Formats: sequence, C-alpha cells, structure tokens
Amino acid sequence: MADKINAHILAIVSDPSTRQSLETMLDGTGFTPYIAETAEAGMQKAVELLPAVIVLDIDVPNLNTYETCRRLRANRSLEGIPVVMLCDHEQGDTRAAGLNAGADDFIDKPFDGLDLMARLRSLARLNSRNYLLAELTRFSWMVEHAHEGYLMLDKSGTIHYTNERALNLLNMPDDYFGLPFVNVVEKLYLIEPAETWQNWQTEPDSCFLVQPESPTARAAWVVLEALDTIIGTEHYRIVRLRDVTDRMSIYQDMRKFHTVISHKLRTPMSMLMTSISIIKSQLDNLSPEELKKMLATTIKGTDRLAGEIRSILTYIDAPLALNLGKPLVLEELPKMVKAACTTLQLNNVTFSLPENLSPLTVAMTPDAVEMVLHELLENARKFHPAHEPQIEISVGQTEEGFILMRIADNGTTLSAEQLQWAWLPYFQGEKDFTGELPGIGLGFPMVATLIWKAGGSISLRNRSKSPGIIVDLKIPLESTMRGIERSAAPFGS
Repeated sequence: MADKINAHILAIVSDPSTRQSLETMLDGTGFTPYIAETAEAGMQKAVELLPAVIVLDIDVPNLNTYETCRRLRANRSLEGIPVVMLCDHEQGDTRAAGLNAGADDFIDKPFDGLDLMARLRSLARLNSRNYLLAELTRFSWMVEHAHEGYLMLDKSGTIHYTNERALNLLNMPDDYFGLPFVNVVEKLYLIEPAETWQNWQTEPDSCFLVQPESPTARAAWVVLEALDTIIGTEHYRIVRLRDVTDRMSIYQDMRKFHTVISHKLRTPMSMLMTSISIIKSQLDNLSPEELKKMLATTIKGTDRLAGEIRSILTYIDAPLALNLGKPLVLEELPKMVKAACTTLQLNNVTFSLPENLSPLTVAMTPDAVEMVLHELLENARKFHPAHEPQIEISVGQTEEGFILMRIADNGTTLSAEQLQWAWLPYFQGEKDFTGELPGIGLGFPMVATLIWKAGGSISLRNRSKSPGIIVDLKIPLESTMRGIERSAAPFGS
C-alpha cells in the first residue's frame, strides 16, 4: 500500500467540470485541494498556502497560462514548488511552451484518476525532499556559524550530524556518524541532576554537563537542551549544547561575594560599633582604665574589620581565590560547623564525625565547604516556622573514595515541585541577588554548583516521619579526584 500523503494542492482552473473532477478524485487521498479561478487569485493563494503542487489548466479563458507559470516561477516564496499543466495530448506545441515557461510536468485531459494520483504523489515527494534539503542546507549554514553546539540524533540516539562547536565540546572525531550520544557525553562529563539524565532518552529535559575542577583547570559547565521533531517522515532529536562556564563563574562569584559582605563583615562591624557607642555615651564617666579597655576592644574590632576588608579586596583582585586554597581535612569540620552556628545564632545543632574519618581530605577548599554549610544552615533557619530549627549534621562513608555528609532539620516539608527544581542553578533568576526568592531561593542552587563542580552529587528529600528535609552531600576525597583525568583524546580512540 502506498504511503498516504498529507499535502495541499492548488488548482488554478475555471472550468466547473474540471474542478469537480479534481475534487472528487482527491477526496480521501490525503491531498487537500484548493481552487482558484483566476491568475491573480491563484498567485495570492499560492503565496498563502505554499502548496505541495500547483495544477494549472491551460484552457482557462482570459488567462495567459504561460505568463502565469513564469510569474509563479519568478516568486522566490514559491521556488521549488512543482507546476503541473493540464492540456490535451494533441497539443504538442503546448508542452514545449510550457516547459519553456517553467512547468515541471503535464497531465492529459481528460485525465485518469490513477495517473493523476501517481503524478501528484511523485511530485509531492520530490517537493518534500527538495524542501527538506533546502531546510537542512540553511540549518547547516546557521549552526556551523553558531557559538552553540548542535547535534541531530535519530530515534535510537545515535549521532547523524554535528557542527564544529559540538565536536569540540564533546571531543569527538571527524567520523562521528553513528556514535551513541549518551556514551559520548558520559565519557567526558558528569550529568546533573542525575535523575533528569536517567530519563533523558524518553523525556529530554534540560540538564547540566559538568567537568569537575582540577588542580590545573576550573570547572566546565554546559547546558544540554533538546527538541524532538519530525524531519520528512523520520523522528529526530535536535540537541543544543550551550557552554555557560563563564556565566556560572560569574553566578558563583556574585553569590560568594554576597556571602562575604553579608556575614564576614557583620561580626567585626558589630564589635567596633558597640565599643564606639559605649565610649561615646559614657566618655565622661569612664575611668582611664575602663577607657583603655574599651579602646583596646575598639582597636581589636578595627583590626579585624580591616583584615576582612583586605581579604575582600584580595578576593576581588583574584576571583579564583576560593578555588585555589588547600583542600579541607575533615578534622577541621567541627570548628567550621561551630563557627557557622555562632554566626547564624543556631543553638540546636548536633554534629557527629567518626574518628577514623577525621584524617581524610576532601576535594573541596575550606572556603567552599564553609559556604555550603552556611547556605544550608541559613536555609534551615529561614524555612523553620519559628526560625529555631533542630539540625543534625553527620559525616559517614558509604562508598569508597567519597564521604557522605547528611544535614537534616525539622523545618518545612517541601512540595514535589520544589524538590524537583531546588537544585537547578542558572535557570532561576533574581533582580537584586538577595537570596530571598519565594520558595527555595538561590542558596540551594549555589550549594549544588559547588558540590557538582567538585565531582560530587547531592540529593534532597523530605523526612518520612516528621516535618523537615534531609540533604545528602556525596563529596569525593582529594585522592579520588586526583585519579580522575579529563579525556584528551577523541571519543572511542
């Protein structure tokens, strides 16, 4: 059985019996006929419809058929659409003139239904292929000049086309045709969120391709997006790869700087202002010894504030400072947790770290871990109904080469939508970068980016038997990340 074609046919005919014959023969075939009785109406209709085939009756009264055919051919919008002329088989000179005017084929009148359908099907398929080739040519030209990477996958997920940018981002050889896209990606990147990637073959949602940072290179970030489409009669998936490494770096730098300004300066500024306020109000009543003590406290606060400001200025001058420190030894973690709790005024926090894990070194700097702790603890306080959460922090090891840090609180239970989107950085936006977006805010995405770029993973779930959430951070050891080398050779070599 021949494939059924769904296409528009434009017939420029004036004879009622010819119109009726065409409509009857095309009924139920997949071709939808549109009729125009004059050349002007036919030209207008052709531009509106962009039909698969144009049928032009040579015997239309007061119609210069050849001139109409030339006008159709001269219109760039109609370029490539086949034109079929209806004529009597005795009119041999008519065919020569029609060919000269640009006609593609001729059908004798009175026409046979089977012959008509065969001609129209053949021309419609030819037009579809020509249109597809033209579109692919335009697509190829655009994507070859694009800054993003583009790939075309077939239904099974193998690569049929890729531009130069995608070749570079995925480190593929020139003979990429037929390579499995999923395998190519997994060879070079970690994909986050992992749950999204597990279902990507059937539900191609946006996700991140992440190359964790190393001693010699910063983390790399690529956003993967996909669109399923039909090209001709085949199903394809168009994949776009956007390198957002610079934007993610800016995002993280802004968030880090915001944290430094908001929290690092608060304590010394408070110490300094309190001392100055007391001296100002009690200057006449203070003894020399008391004044000396107050001035000492003021000087101490001033020195501490100056030191923090120097560190901020150093950070501005060297944006990668937070990434270039020595990795954290877990024995430093209790002191770090205590400092964060003091800053955030959290009193109900328990912490456990097995002695055998204390000497281990994780693949994150103290500054990065401090920021993760601060963001999670601050969110626990912010989303607790009374802003006084009970928090449990525990460190363990359930997988060789990684440590698991669990942070559980008794605050708010999250909705399914919040759980799904909580860790997606960069897709969320905020005008003033305050971290006060309704719902999750920017702190959670910030934690995700820090953990992901270190080569770890993160999960978030509600507590099963009480309100609150549990955050699990799987963080690689420094030795684990030292053993991971980014592939420098093309895929499959």
